[in-house]
Amino acid sequence: MRLNSPYGNESLIMQNRALENTVFILAAGAFGVFLRWLQLQLAFDDNGLCGPSVFNVIVPLYLIVAAWLLRKRIHEMLRPLTLPKGYHEALENRGRLYLVLRWLAGTVMMLGGVLMIRGSEVERQVVLLRILGVLAILSGICVPLYLGLANRELKPRAERLLRLPALAPILLFSAWLVYDYVANAINSVVWAYLIEVAAVSTLLLAYFRLAGFAYRQFDRRRTLFWMQFGVVMSLVVVADERSTGMQAVFLGAGMLLAIADFILLRKLREKTVQEKAEPEEKKKEEPADDGGLERL
Repeated sequence: MRLNSPYGNESLIMQNRALENTVFILAAGAFGVFLRWLQLQLAFDDNGLCGPSVFNVIVPLYLIVAAWLLRKRIHEMLRPLTLPKGYHEALENRGRLYLVLRWLAGTVMMLGGVLMIRGSEVERQVVLLRILGVLAILSGICVPLYLGLANRELKPRAERLLRLPALAPILLFSAWLVYDYVANAINSVVWAYLIEVAAVSTLLLAYFRLAGFAYRQFDRRRTLFWMQFGVVMSLVVVADERSTGMQAVFLGAGMLLAIADFILLRKLREKTVQEKAEPEEKKKEEPADDGGLERL
């Protein structure tokens, strides 16, 4: 059975690929939550100190294996398939279901920001928490808007303005790294904040990659990998004990990435003859990669 698609004739299996992959990512995140919860229950004592435990090895090992599996799946998926390069072509998501889902996830993120601001009065880092709350509210508005504008034809000047909403979550998680550093500068229990720092860093890279569509600079494999791993980490970190507002922000950020990843996977299509020949041409024409941020 074959279905018609704006990107060519695709089989029923290809149409279900996005749903199958999303379920795999959510399952990986759910299992990570379970392992992290077991670590918190068995490796930590009543004083909040972390002692020797097999879960101190199992948790990082699981995250490494999950990242490797995601990378392998993406590599195999994109070997015969490709994604559109343009912002509109790649992220178009028409329909009421997408509208409800992206604004529902954005609302969760905004609610988390409000709760962070309200609960900041009893915390030490009042100013930083309020900044995070404001940025979380801003991100909860900007990311759904960024995804929604892909459904409209925009003028060149409006296209350039897309870069502004794309930057909001990047600013949020950059500021969050500063908060983690300040809040845990004298915390000797590394496991108490290590997963959160890893999750924040992953989400930062994921939204950095998602913003690449607005800047017309993106790598298919790296974009999909960091977005999918960002979903996994946003779920794993929910097992930690922290304020309800922070938990909501992590959950909303992961939901938005899962929606964006689903949209992208729905746009997978078979490579044309020209696209199949591109990798060989690039090897001849492009200079060697010297490293740097783009390696991410």
